[in-house]
Order: sequence, then C-alpha cells, then structure tokens
Amino acid sequence: MKLILASVTDPAAKNITAQLLELYDFERSPALPNAHVSKNVLMATVNGESTQIKTLPFETDEVIVASRHASEAGKPSLTVHVPGELELRELALASPPTVKSALQTLTTARDELGLSYEVSLEATHHGPTRLDIPVTFVEIGSTPEQWRDEKAGEAVAHAIMKAATSPAKCLSAVGLGGPHYAPRHTETTLRTEVGVGHIVPKYIKFDEGLVELAIKRTSGGVKLLALDWKGMTLEQRTICQRVANKLGIQVKRSAEITS
Repeated sequence: MKLILASVTDPAAKNITAQLLELYDFERSPALPNAHVSKNVLMATVNGESTQIKTLPFETDEVIVASRHASEAGKPSLTVHVPGELELRELALASPPTVKSALQTLTTARDELGLSYEVSLEATHHGPTRLDIPVTFVEIGSTPEQWRDEKAGEAVAHAIMKAATSPAKCLSAVGLGGPHYAPRHTETTLRTEVGVGHIVPKYIKFDEGLVELAIKRTSGGVKLLALDWKGMTLEQRTICQRVANKLGIQVKRSAEITS
C-alpha cells in the first residue's frame, strides 16, 4: 500500500488532493479517519507541516507527499525531490523509481495541459528524515498563485498517481554536484534509463561519509554515481571516485550518460 500524504494547512496540497479526488476513483475509507482509498493507494491528510512529520497515521510501504514549493524567485515550477538534512547527515530513504516516474509524468502533463511551468528535480532538502520507508515530495511552486492553480494541481495529481501505481524501471543512482534545481540530473532522469534519487549539490561541503550515506539511504541499492562534472570541484570529483572504487559501483559524468 502506497500513501499519499497532504497537510491540511498547505494550499498546494489542498489543490492537489482536490484534483486527485476529481480525477481518480478514490472513495472515503470506512475504517480510517481522514482517508480515501483507491485500489492499493491510500490518501490521507495530516495537521501541521508535512516536512515535520515524525510518525505516519497508517502503516504503508512508501509515502508520496503532495506539497508546495516556495522560492524567492517565484518562478512557476513543478518539482520532485527526496527529503533530507544534508548538513545534519539525516536522510530519508530515497526511491529513484518513484522519483523518475513522477518527474516523467509531470513533464508530460505539463505539456499536455499547456502550462508555462519549469519541471525539475531538486537537491535533497528538508524533512522528514526518520521514517523507515521511502519518501518523495511532488510540489507546486513557487507562489500562492501557482499553489492554487488547478491545472498545476492536475499535473501533480497525475504524477503522484503514476508514481504510486507504476514506479519506473531504472538504474538507480545518486546525483552529485550542480545547483539546487539540478538541471543535469533532471536531464539524466528524463532522457535515460537512469533514475536519480538523492542529490548532493555542489554547495554542500561533502565527504566520503556523506556520499556513502546517500547510497545507504537509497531503497533497493545504488548502481551508479551520476556526476554533474562541471558543477563540482576537483576535490568533490575525487571523493566520489574513491567511494565508487571502494563500493564497486559505477561513476559517470552526466554528459556521458545522456550522450
């Protein structure tokens, strides 16, 4: 059973859940409060911020969070990312197949609905970090106008349901380097067989321990380290190569993967 989670205080989450109820055959659960169910997908609301969740209302195999994204730039965006506090070395479990499915469907839905929104992965950030199952955020950004945009809510609703019911088959990877909105890792995930889960960007001071933690906190294991080569320092590249050699996994530049 997959769980779609939405905060009752989040306007984007309200928009997305309204679209899920409109577009898909969810029915109110007779046994579970504040929950709807559609086949093997459960949708529930929580009080407070979804980034602060400590426990889940129900047992489940995986969580996909419908959420808002905020940024100072205020650009209309549809984003996907895994939560984690990189500086604190606390990472949620990543599911690259879920991330890949959500990102691919966001892109398709954006185009079909004629939305002028940027679609991208984001680097790993914020909580929750201590749930023992995979967590993925799918978000509408970046201002209240976009959070309430019903077409944006529809695009995210389609992405969440596709990710919940048909996670993509992929070569699971950790993305390293680049900026927060991760254009190289987004391109890799959209254009190749690779699925990127955790992304450790250039602005984070990372070492072998953090790279190994990102690998460890990826459900199903990691086959590849995907490097945004130009978006990394020489020291960061060297760290990644040492980890790959130590663990016996591949390391490739994003340009190599997408060429």
